[in-house]
Amino acid sequence: MITRLMVIQKINKDGKVDVFQITSDNFQWTFENRRTKIETDKNYFPFSLFGDINIFQRQPGAETKTYLKENEITFCDDYGVPGGTVIGILFPKNYIPDIIKFKDKPFIPVGFPGQVTTRPPGQIQILYNHLEKRCAIIFNIHENIVFGFKCIAKVVTDEEYPRNENIIADDLFDISLSREFLNVDAISNDDLKLINETLNQADLEEIHKTLNELLNSVKAGQKEKSKSLLNKVGTLLLNGTSVASSLTTIADSYKTGGTAQQFIGRIIEYISL
Repeated sequence: MITRLMVIQKINKDGKVDVFQITSDNFQWTFENRRTKIETDKNYFPFSLFGDINIFQRQPGAETKTYLKENEITFCDDYGVPGGTVIGILFPKNYIPDIIKFKDKPFIPVGFPGQVTTRPPGQIQILYNHLEKRCAIIFNIHENIVFGFKCIAKVVTDEEYPRNENIIADDLFDISLSREFLNVDAISNDDLKLINETLNQADLEEIHKTLNELLNSVKAGQKEKSKSLLNKVGTLLLNGTSVASSLTTIADSYKTGGTAQQFIGRIIEYISL
């Protein structure tokens, strides 16, 4: 890959982030996915850079945040970058992205004559080095853009670590709600007891109905409908609690349940992120 501006954010196991800002007229970068680290490799391996480059290593800005839980790292950041930028988020060994979430920043409502035509401002890839057990998320940014990003990365064993060298993520919804949960037949009222106990909602009929519609639309590959229903579930749950921490508590409780309950937990975790 060839670019002029690249930012590598290396997340360490202790949650600290090292930032490498690379600039040049033109330089080549690659993600080494078929070899292990050698003595001459840099701290940001499996990334390798080639060309006459300037590297500025710095601490992250105040907008970059990490939160640690057992076997889990939550990474949050806000970006404002010019078109042509490549952003690489490098996770610690054996960590892989589990839930991914983007947030658009509002446009300043001036200078928009007629309809506004929008197009995706970039592309996202998830790269794996199975030998080193290192994973990175890549943003290839085409347009000037300001956006927010959140991700939960989880630890997996060497045996569970993906062997895929390159995943082009054209549907982040499928990544965020792993297909391993799509063998759930339906969500029952019993599966919602934890929600009722925490939010003290006597009537869960609408949540029950919407979760099953969401499950069916994900199975059917109806992407836009799935995203709409996910937003609806979020609204229903957030209306039932005054603090997001209540949703996090529910999500944690569902992680030890059956497949249907784990699916609900994933939904709630996504909403509360």
